[in-house]
Amino acid sequence: MKSIFIVSGGKESGKTSFLIDIISLLQKSGFVAGGFVALHDIESDCYQIKDLRTNEASPLMQRVASFEKRPLHFKFFPEGIEMGNNCIKELLIHPPDIAIVDEIGGYELRGELWSNSFTQLVESSIPLVFSVKDRLLHKVVSKWGIEPTYVFSSANFSEPDKAFERIKRCLRE
Repeated sequence: MKSIFIVSGGKESGKTSFLIDIISLLQKSGFVAGGFVALHDIESDCYQIKDLRTNEASPLMQRVASFEKRPLHFKFFPEGIEMGNNCIKELLIHPPDIAIVDEIGGYELRGELWSNSFTQLVESSIPLVFSVKDRLLHKVVSKWGIEPTYVFSSANFSEPDKAFERIKRCLRE
């Protein structure tokens, strides 16, 4: 059975930083990680998507209204959406040892952004780590019929070495 790890936490809880630490440990151990992380510039309240294979980055979205206006509180940049979908498509064509997607949320639950590409990735045999906000975890797991190998919560974020060891064991099985 394919390994699927989930990194779940609240907004600004450190999900992406934890993922980056795990990715670094995987790469130092010779594993190939592909996919993307979403980097948040707090000052501009803009998110960039960064391709893990090429290190290229592209603007994904910027907050343009208050949270109460959701889902219309962000302006999306087509090049960022295209980069995310292309990253996932590339994973399916040239599978890495493990795929990384930061993050799956409300937009994907509504069939937007990389919902379709993520569906293909979940249905593939490629081991996967993805992030999700706590409040959406059960909806995401249910929508895609995911049986997680392990869910890392914010209580785990201070120990990326332990998370890496758990993931490494599954990748070597």
